[in-house]
Amino acid sequence: MNFEELHKNRKTFLLKNANKDNVIIPGERNILISAPHGVSQVRLGKPKHAEIGSLTTSLYLQKATGCYFIAKTKNNFDDANFDENSIYKRNLFDLIENKNINYVIDFHGVASFRSCDVNLGTNFGRNIEKNIPLFDNLVKSLRDNGFIVEIDQPFNASYNSISSSVKKKFVNSWTLQVEINYAITNNRKNFIKFQKLLEIFENWLNSPLFK
Repeated sequence: MNFEELHKNRKTFLLKNANKDNVIIPGERNILISAPHGVSQVRLGKPKHAEIGSLTTSLYLQKATGCYFIAKTKNNFDDANFDENSIYKRNLFDLIENKNINYVIDFHGVASFRSCDVNLGTNFGRNIEKNIPLFDNLVKSLRDNGFIVEIDQPFNASYNSISSSVKKKFVNSWTLQVEINYAITNNRKNFIKFQKLLEIFENWLNSPLFK
């Protein structure tokens, strides 16, 4: 799949679901891929741009791995990751409870001026404590392939973030906020790097370390 096809899939998905707050795709695993910022949002009254690469990435990985999936598809003047309560979070919680999901991987985008390629938010280790080897495996895979990885900076996935909200409600869960630099997901010139990143996440999501 090339750069244009990946982003076309995202655009088609959003067009098809433009009137829904969010969309769930059933899966066959105990893993949930989340993309709350693939459309524009409003945070504390201020508009925020869509993190298009996060949805492009999430859609690809759902299809490649068969994980459960939830994505925001309409701007309802809210921020599904920041607000304490939202339709998105309620549907996500129901999905986790009804399908016995143990792992939530929440994808976001980080501005291109940031020095890291990938920021992994763990709430200073609290959200990943149930399976440290799984987290370490991802970090090693990324760094071994030349990606610059920062942990809990600039974003640590605390407070009302989806990752921390899930962890507080489902204490035995394992959650991770993944922020990928726009320069990788949104720039055609960096597509080879984007392909490698998708390959790493696909292999990781299919790892037996997910118990």
